[in-house]
Amino acid sequence: MDATRANETVPPPAKRLKILHLEDNPTDALLVREMLSAECVDCDLVVVSEPDEFERELAQGDVDVVISDYSLPHYCGTEALQRTRALGPETPFIFVSGSIGEERAVEAVRLGATDYVMKEHLRRLGLAVRRAVEAAESARRRREAETRLEEERDFLVDVFSSVQDGLVVLDADLKIVRTNSTMEKLFPDRMPLVGRAAGGLCPAAAEQIRTATLRDGQPAQIVCALETALGPGEFSVFAYPLVERRSGRQTGALLYVRDVTAERRLQQQLFQSQKMESIGQLAGGVAHDFNNILQAILGFADVLAAEIAADDPAHADVAEIRQATERGIALTRQLLAISRKQVLAVEDLDLKERVGQMGNMLQRLLGKTFELRCEFSAAPAVVHGDANQLEQILLNLVVNARDAMPAGGAISIGVQPREVAAAEAARRGPPWRAGAFVCLSVTDAGTGIPPEILPRLFEPFFTTKAKGQGTGLGLSTVYGIVQQHGGWIDVDSQVGRGSTFAVYLPVPAPGGTP
Repeated sequence: MDATRANETVPPPAKRLKILHLEDNPTDALLVREMLSAECVDCDLVVVSEPDEFERELAQGDVDVVISDYSLPHYCGTEALQRTRALGPETPFIFVSGSIGEERAVEAVRLGATDYVMKEHLRRLGLAVRRAVEAAESARRRREAETRLEEERDFLVDVFSSVQDGLVVLDADLKIVRTNSTMEKLFPDRMPLVGRAAGGLCPAAAEQIRTATLRDGQPAQIVCALETALGPGEFSVFAYPLVERRSGRQTGALLYVRDVTAERRLQQQLFQSQKMESIGQLAGGVAHDFNNILQAILGFADVLAAEIAADDPAHADVAEIRQATERGIALTRQLLAISRKQVLAVEDLDLKERVGQMGNMLQRLLGKTFELRCEFSAAPAVVHGDANQLEQILLNLVVNARDAMPAGGAISIGVQPREVAAAEAARRGPPWRAGAFVCLSVTDAGTGIPPEILPRLFEPFFTTKAKGQGTGLGLSTVYGIVQQHGGWIDVDSQVGRGSTFAVYLPVPAPGGTP
C-alpha cells in the first residue's frame, strides 16, 4: 500500500461514483478533489466535517466510497469506520491522513478499512479508489454467484426430497453417496445409508447395475424383493447412468426405487379373478348339462325300482345306481356354486346364531382329537344370505382346517362385525372395499400353506391332498358362494404355524339388501 504501487492499472468504474469525504481541513479537502480529478476519477465528491452530517449522508445508502481523515477534532477515524461498517458493510473505506503510522494503518485494515493513503502520496488516491471499487464489485458478483448456486442447490435438494419414491445416488464403486427421505423411511435400521454398499440392500440388483449401467452405460430395470420397515415387498429399481455434464464422464448411477407391492398384488388378484371367472363359466355350463343327464338317470332308476318285484335282488343294484346319481347331483351343485349360478333363498339372519347351532354337529364331525372354540362378538352380526349356503361355507372351512391338522388340536371359529376403512381398502386393493361387514373366520394351527400354493387355492379340482382324499372343490365352492353373496375371502397363512380363512360378508342396508 505504498507509492510503489502507483503505476498499477485498474479499469475505471462503470458508473459515476458518489464519494463521501470526511475532512475538517478545507485545504486538504480541496487537494483530494483536485487529485481525484487529475486521476480521472468520475465522481460526485460530498465533503462533510461533522459526525451527524457524515452519518446522515451514509444512511442514504447510495455512497460508493468513503474517504476519511484519521484524526478529527470531534470524530475519530475508527469511529467513522465502525459506523460505515454498521450501515454499509460492503462500502469501501479509505483512510487519507498525514498522521497515521504504520502500526495504526495495519490496525485500521484489521478493523475493516479497505486501504490507506498518506497525504504525502496523494497521487495514489485515484488508484486506491478504483482498486477499492473493483474489489467491492468483484465481491458483489461473487456473492451473487454464491447466492444463485445456493438457491440452485436448495432447489435440487427440495426436488430430491419431494419425490415420493426412493432415490439413490451411487458412485462408480456402487457406494451410496446420497439418498432421499423415502429411502431413509424404508430402511431406518440401516441408517446412515450414505457410505454403504448398494449390494447390502439388494445383491441381485447391485450386480445388474454394475454390468448394465456402470459397465455398459445403459439404463436397467430390476424387480426385487426387499425387507423394509413396512414389511416385505416388491420393488422396481430403475438404474440410470450418472454422467457429468461438462466432461461427459460417467461417475456412477442414479436409482429410482418404486414400491410395486400393491400393484403386483392387484395384477395377481385380477388374473386370479379372471381365471376363476373363466373356470366358473365352464364349470357352470358343464354342471347344468350334466345335472339334466343325472336327473334323467335318477328318474329312470325310480321307474326301474317300481317295476321290480319287492323281493328281487336287483333292488340293491338300483339303489346303488340311485346313490351314485345323487352323489353326482351333489357334485353338480358344487360346480353351480363355483359358477355362482345357484338360486339363493336369501334372508336376514344372525350369523352368530347360525354358527352356534352348528357347534355340536361340527364337533362330532371333527372327532375327539379336536377342540372347537367359538369366539363371538357381543355386537350384532346380521347378514343377508342363504342360510344353507352359509352353513356350507363354514362346513367346508372347518373340514379344511381339520385336514391341515392330522394330529388334532384347536380350531377357532370367530364371528365379528368389521368396519373396513377407505384407507385400508385402498391399501389392500380389490376385492377389499370400504363399508360395514361381518367377518366369519376359521383358524387352525396346522401345517400352513406355502406361498406358491396360495394363488391357486380356490381353483376347482386343485388339491394338495393324496389321490382319493379330496375332490379339490371344497374351497372353490366356498369362493363361489362368498362371491355370490357379495363378499370376499382373505387368507393369512404361515408354513408350520397355521392358517386363518376370513370371510367378509356385507351388512344389509336398512332396506334389507347389502
